[in-house]
Amino acid sequence: DDLFIQQAVVFIEDAIQYRSINHRVDASSLRLYRWYYSRICQRGLGLTIAAVLLLAFVERPSSLSVSSDPRHRSPPWQPPCGFTESIEMVCLIIFSLDLAVKSYLIGWDEFRKSKWLIGYTVVISVSVIDWVLSVSMVCDEKLRVRRLLRPFFLLQNSSLMKKTLKCIKRTLPEIASVILLLALHLCLFTMIGMLLFPKTEDPKKNGEWELHFRNLPNSLTSLLVLLTTANNPDVMIPAYSLNRGYSVFFVTFSVIGTYCLMNLLTAIIYNQFRGYLLMSVQTSIIRRRLGIRAAFQVLSCQGARQAAE
Repeated sequence: DDLFIQQAVVFIEDAIQYRSINHRVDASSLRLYRWYYSRICQRGLGLTIAAVLLLAFVERPSSLSVSSDPRHRSPPWQPPCGFTESIEMVCLIIFSLDLAVKSYLIGWDEFRKSKWLIGYTVVISVSVIDWVLSVSMVCDEKLRVRRLLRPFFLLQNSSLMKKTLKCIKRTLPEIASVILLLALHLCLFTMIGMLLFPKTEDPKKNGEWELHFRNLPNSLTSLLVLLTTANNPDVMIPAYSLNRGYSVFFVTFSVIGTYCLMNLLTAIIYNQFRGYLLMSVQTSIIRRRLGIRAAFQVLSCQGARQAAE
């Protein structure tokens, strides 16, 4: 009887927190499950993630100092070899325990379906190997791969960030065509601009060429910044001072790129995020209904067994 009540309580808690009910439901697993999702345990895991991310502020090479002026900046504190590595190893051990508990609770079949847990395993393994290499080289290695992998711990533990990444993944194919149009638009006007503003024998007429259209990378950069309106109207002042007709080129570029293609890109991204948000809300409601339904089924089975006895 106590087992049925514990199962119903856990299912109700899953429904409240919008969690999946695909996990072990025996007595020992339920106690471990409730302990894992307790407030103390989750806060401890959050502090561990914060600690491993904050290590970047004190590890070599660190620019953390009181003053931001290089002239008055004192030499940064250099922690001894093994200090930050010890903290990081403690964090990796906690992450390994977190992975082991999650894998045990959901079972092997669900573990194989979870790409996040598989990625969690790979990231922890690579981090441990890189940590061993770092310690064996007395902290004198040129590159620490595990630093690049640390944000994954935050992503893996945040359901909101997981949803955001999934939404970005779904949005990229939709916006690829608009990004291609933007690239073609930028390249076309870059070539036209280089033809409109060539180098001449008169130095007074080379202002636009010297500042913005000297070569292909400079031209692309100037028009790319103009696409964001950050250098408008500075980018066209030298040409406009010679002939007002040159403003047609820049106005046409801004109208097509900034006010048409960029707005179209924003509309597609908004539409995709809005659609995925609705799907996410529907999934959460379904999870809540499944949790409540499972709790009801467990209690009804308990009542039927008692009535039969």
